[in-house]
Amino acid sequence: MRRASAALAAFAATGAFAVPPVLWHAQVDNDVFQSDRWYTSGVRIYRSAPLDASSPLASFLRLPSTREQRLDAGIVHEVYTSDGRQDPALPDRPNAARLLASVARHDISAETLATLGFDAGVSGPAALGEELQDFFHRIAPAPETDWSRQVGNRADIQLAGAWSQRLPLEALPGALVVHGGGVAGTLATFGHAGLEWRTDGPAQAASHLLRFAATPPIARRDGGLSFFAGASVRAVGRNRLLERRDDDPTPEAGLEKRVARVAAGFAWSQPWGAVTVALAQDSREFTGQRARHRFGSLGFSIALD
Repeated sequence: MRRASAALAAFAATGAFAVPPVLWHAQVDNDVFQSDRWYTSGVRIYRSAPLDASSPLASFLRLPSTREQRLDAGIVHEVYTSDGRQDPALPDRPNAARLLASVARHDISAETLATLGFDAGVSGPAALGEELQDFFHRIAPAPETDWSRQVGNRADIQLAGAWSQRLPLEALPGALVVHGGGVAGTLATFGHAGLEWRTDGPAQAASHLLRFAATPPIARRDGGLSFFAGASVRAVGRNRLLERRDDDPTPEAGLEKRVARVAAGFAWSQPWGAVTVALAQDSREFTGQRARHRFGSLGFSIALD
């Protein structure tokens, strides 16, 4: 009788563990090494939950190999600024901020992570970029940047898609993953492709840095540390965040059509969630940009529901 009870308890525990958890995730990108210039800050806060297979949203363009689907819903806030140390007569990007509501669906299998996302909100003063920057500068001083010539409020809507596929190269340790996808929006449009080495498959402890789309915060199955490193290139069709107002005398920065990124990091996974730390470096995004841009990314996910 005791053996039967123990077996039932073990079965119940296994079943409970197998149920995909609901996760809350916070992700912060910051150019802490360069003190507020260009891509200054990016914040994403969202809830990631399993998606019922009977939902109409689940069946839309569902991949045949999909074993699990997740739905993320949250907010995104991004801040871009000029270089406070540069001569204002030289070309530079203008200050700009974005505030978006974000929804993304993920199709997950052992070899694939596919994402479809939709973001909608506003770019301009209503996104409160100046207010957020001023608040944090009370704690960590940095060079002043000019928000007085920020472009007015504009609708900011975009569709994003990303596909991450593990290559069948069993001779290599870990996993070699190719990424591809794109973003089409009212302010930014680009396609991207990249290659990444990981200690795990495409979906476990994954990073958004080479996917350019929402990424589910799934912890490593057996816990512990995992690592990644890779590179990507973006073919940029347009970036209206570089546009200046008609009354702004500063020279407008020309768009670089090709932007490269290298990124590396690690994740620490536990039963309660995961912490992800990563570094990225982008090549020049506009003509006249005087250096490549580096920033860090910190993510924290926890099962609360």
